[in-house]
Amino acid sequence: MCMKKALISFVGSAETIKLAEIIKEQLEEKNYSVNLTEVIKHKKQPKGNKGKPVKLKSGITDWKPFDLVVLGFPVIGISSSHLMNDYLRQCQNVSGKQAAIFIGCVGLHGNALKKASGIVSFHGGKVKDSIIVSSFLGLNDKKISQIKDFALNL
Repeated sequence: MCMKKALISFVGSAETIKLAEIIKEQLEEKNYSVNLTEVIKHKKQPKGNKGKPVKLKSGITDWKPFDLVVLGFPVIGISSSHLMNDYLRQCQNVSGKQAAIFIGCVGLHGNALKKASGIVSFHGGKVKDSIIVSSFLGLNDKKISQIKDFALNL
């Protein structure tokens, strides 16, 4: 039996990293081979780059080898993750791929989930599931259990 491959791409914050690691553990229990990668932008962006996607320092943008791609990012206030949205616009071989989205949220999540889902769909991918975890007061056992259930149901 071939092992399924999963990619977890996330924009880092302490909570997002912890959530990504929990999801990775759960997917490995389901016999996935998991690549965990943080999306980081280059410190120096090209001149005249205003309004264009940022140049990435890291983050796997080719989804072809993966059966599942899990995307995670923080939302602080109601601001969407511009870095995650720029990352998604640069991804290749998204068509026909299954994706899932997790958001660690401090405050209201606004339209962050809708934006990220829309970009995935625009490129032909399908968002299979999503979860928003309020991390305003940290991650307690109930929230950790919710993220584990989310991962196990992917």
